[in-house]
Amino acid sequence: MQGGTNPIQRFNQVLLFIVLFFGILYFAKPFLIPLAIGAMLAMLLVPLCHRLEQWRVPRPLAAVCCALFALVILLGIGYLLINQIAVLGKDMPLIGRKLNDTLNSAHDFISEHFQLPIDTQKAYLQNQIDGISNLAGKFVGDIFRSILSFLVRLLIITAYTILLLIYRRRFKSFILALVVHYGGRTNLAEARDVVDKTTNVASSYLAGVCIVASIFSIVNTIGLTIIGIENALFFGVMVAVINIIPYIGSVAGSAIVVLYTLITHDSLVTPAIVAIFFIVLQQIDSYVITPKITGSKIQLNALFTIMALLLGSLVWGVAGMILFVPFLGAAKVVFDHVESLKPYGNLIGNRETPTKKSRPT
Repeated sequence: MQGGTNPIQRFNQVLLFIVLFFGILYFAKPFLIPLAIGAMLAMLLVPLCHRLEQWRVPRPLAAVCCALFALVILLGIGYLLINQIAVLGKDMPLIGRKLNDTLNSAHDFISEHFQLPIDTQKAYLQNQIDGISNLAGKFVGDIFRSILSFLVRLLIITAYTILLLIYRRRFKSFILALVVHYGGRTNLAEARDVVDKTTNVASSYLAGVCIVASIFSIVNTIGLTIIGIENALFFGVMVAVINIIPYIGSVAGSAIVVLYTLITHDSLVTPAIVAIFFIVLQQIDSYVITPKITGSKIQLNALFTIMALLLGSLVWGVAGMILFVPFLGAAKVVFDHVESLKPYGNLIGNRETPTKKSRPT
């Protein structure tokens, strides 16, 4: 026991590292989230920036053009959604009448079958509405503060993206210099391969996610228009954007549209058709589109993907649900190229990678 490491001491060290690591991620999230988003956008834009540089565009100018291009697309999507929300607001009186009719029917049903007076039901419902109204007032105030905070963060993210694109070779040289310093030049080629693959994994995954979201924005909008859903463009884009969150996003987005159709339509036929439409699309997405476009980029099994989603939500909220999956995919690339870490790569991967036997020194 004296010649080796105490297992309890080693376990405590690992546990302390995990606590400190996620504690730093949580408490430093105002600083880390914009930096992480900027890094992901920079990885996504590296191929475009590299193409502009091949056309003899100076790197700083190429980085600015790429970042502004991404910013225009994001602001365009935001403007489209906000404009559609304004159009959706015109339907609020109709939605209010439908809700009132539904509530009256529910009151009659409960009064008839459970012998609960309507006045008692309405008093309870009024208390709940008052509470929701107070929350709504607070929510409106939070929206304005969130918009201002979002604009400030968007400027910071844009600046991070531009600077990371400009200085990307310095970061790569820094990592390779550390490898040479601590591991010797024998590991330099493999380290360069790991850095390139890690960047390509994140870039390819994010590009694939954007392609899938674009495809489903069009398909959702066309399908909902054919079914006869009002504001089909808004719901089609909204579901596609929420679908960026793996597993959870598709269910949440489609549930919102089904609930909307339940409120705005008298019969159950239209909501049933909408539900069937989204179920079919989810199956096509799960077994055809996503495996073809993004499935080969990040080879994580479903268990650790869901764990990354939940942990990301706990630590960074919605940003964590989106970012922690490509982070884990990039970590898997590192695990697969380091002999001592390959068991972890096998654990989180969707297929087992054979490990090499350790060579005698």
